[in-house]
Amino acid sequence: MLPLVTVAIPVYKRLGYLPGALRSVAAQSHPAIELIVSDNGENGEAVDQIVAAHYPRPFTVRHNPRSVPIIAHFNQLIAAATGAYFVLLSDDDELSPNFVAALLALLERHPAATVALARVETFSEDGEHVLASTDDGPPPPELMSGIELLRSWCTYRHKFLSFTTNLARTADLRAVGGYPELDNGNGSDNALLIKQVLGRHVAFSPHATFRHRIHETSFGKAAPIASLALASRQFLRFLAHDPAMQAARQAQPAVYAEARALATMMIYDTYLGRWRGIYRDRLPRGEWLRAGFALPPHPVYTRKVLASIAYALPFVSALTRRVRSKASS
Repeated sequence: MLPLVTVAIPVYKRLGYLPGALRSVAAQSHPAIELIVSDNGENGEAVDQIVAAHYPRPFTVRHNPRSVPIIAHFNQLIAAATGAYFVLLSDDDELSPNFVAALLALLERHPAATVALARVETFSEDGEHVLASTDDGPPPPELMSGIELLRSWCTYRHKFLSFTTNLARTADLRAVGGYPELDNGNGSDNALLIKQVLGRHVAFSPHATFRHRIHETSFGKAAPIASLALASRQFLRFLAHDPAMQAARQAQPAVYAEARALATMMIYDTYLGRWRGIYRDRLPRGEWLRAGFALPPHPVYTRKVLASIAYALPFVSALTRRVRSKASS
């Protein structure tokens, strides 16, 4: 008997892209799929009608009587899954027809691996243009230990682009407690992957593709800076206090210490990049300056913030040049 794979699609108010996501699941070459579409937006019968129109296989549509936070919704789907394997697919993303079959074969071949990753293509909101691909960098190996994945990911050795959608062992997802609570779900998929893989292995296939649609809400780019700062602080606390991370610390202290150090710098660098890029022109100057110091103090990060302020604000830049000129004379 073929293993059952649960593909879960969470839905809120956005329904226009859902048909494309459904068609990509219907096209899967692996026949044993449990599709769960979950309405968290109080949309009435609209979701049922869209699924029935675009998905010819058996399916389940569940409805939350009242909207719940995004992470609670994701964890509801893990709890509802009956498949031995689990895929979370956003309602605006798509899978290649061999996604489930190729990644399932990897996990069956590598029992030490807890999750299988596909190559990623990011594509434009209108669906017309591929923006970036895992193929833009060197291909990851077929099998990596968890710490090898973190080294590669946090040092940008490979272009993973997104960990939003992969194929995981359902029992392993439940064992680590599912998605951790981060504000607006920002970074929760990354945090989940970290606690999944420590002490385990990760498989990768260059032949299956996850297509990730990019628009203003992608990667939290539309989030208010206060929400991004809060989620970043929560991520740092997660690294130290999540029960699964504490278990990893007890089992493999050296691996945990390295993983925490790598992920910590990734969080600071991600926040820094958005603060001095996206939010510099989006925020009033005073608010932007205060936001630079919204994370816990860290010497490397603080130096980078001060340097960014020096270059971004003309009067600070001029003062810096005068100080350097006097020091050299």
